[in-house]
Amino acid sequence: MPTVSIIIPVYNSGEKLHKCIRSLQKQTFEDIEIILINDGSTDHSLAICERYYTSDSRITIISTENNGSIAARNRGMEEATAPYLMFVDADDWVSPHIVQTLLEALIKNECDLSVCNIYKVLGGHALIKKENPSLYFQNDRLYTGEEVKNELAAAYFHGHPFPSALYAKLYKKELVKNKGTYLQRIQFLGDDLFFNLEIFLEAKRVKLINQPLYYYRSGGATSKFMPSLFWDSVNGYEIQKEVITEHYTNSKDEHMAGISLMLLNTFKTVLMNMMKNNATSEERLALIADYCHHPSLRETLNHSRSIQYFTTDYLQSIAQCDTQALYAIGENMHKQSRMKECMKRMLAALL
Repeated sequence: MPTVSIIIPVYNSGEKLHKCIRSLQKQTFEDIEIILINDGSTDHSLAICERYYTSDSRITIISTENNGSIAARNRGMEEATAPYLMFVDADDWVSPHIVQTLLEALIKNECDLSVCNIYKVLGGHALIKKENPSLYFQNDRLYTGEEVKNELAAAYFHGHPFPSALYAKLYKKELVKNKGTYLQRIQFLGDDLFFNLEIFLEAKRVKLINQPLYYYRSGGATSKFMPSLFWDSVNGYEIQKEVITEHYTNSKDEHMAGISLMLLNTFKTVLMNMMKNNATSEERLALIADYCHHPSLRETLNHSRSIQYFTTDYLQSIAQCDTQALYAIGENMHKQSRMKECMKRMLAALL
């Protein structure tokens, strides 16, 4: 039985897969299994996986229909045989020391999980890279007991300054097993966050390592319309409300203000993403009108922090259901996003 199972959901990752898989094969800690979940790829990703499978007995390939990242990860966890789990995105790559470093930290400190810092990189050679500047990674630190709940899990109510991603973490499989209750109400947005929120509410000891050992490819903004985006946003808000009410009675107001800001900020992303829909402007305006009347969104307008953080025009547009003004916000953000992504792709191609 291997010591660490590494799960990689794969969907049309193409040539980027080579760097990802090779970085895992080069680990200084070799007692691993690499589980590649081919989530219905339509490009040559499966062929790339098979190429490495034939020469490395530690690699397993599971092919499924395209059911999304949540289902792919769940399938990977079902197949995992090791007592520790790690997740890696197929577009990214890792340091040769990531498994050894996270495992030693977890075992030495008797932790439920360990977390390392990351580099955000542009292109495939890390010529342009940026370390996560989060205050959580200024120094190595061990969190225990109530610190885990109040300093790590609670960060997920405030724009998650503590990383919500599944990658760059090593989990005890026992802790992860049977988790995913919140994910039953989420289709895409926030799947990592709500999976980790459930885990961190139960974890007793967590070790943070300030050394960046994971290379995350920046510039992965979605290029398509996501019809579930608004509903994931409000469902996530409702989940957070329930967690705050149950676990954070003494700091409820502070955390409710935090999730209100998160929903209002995400609603701007919803407006921007709507411009990628093939619908007519009239159909988009009708959608915006429906969204504006949702009680969860309207509830966020009542917090004083919302007034401090967002412009009066934006908040009034929601309160008055000014669909034209909100449409214009989404349109402007969409134009800016397209220009930014175009520049990133051009720069990444040169690197």
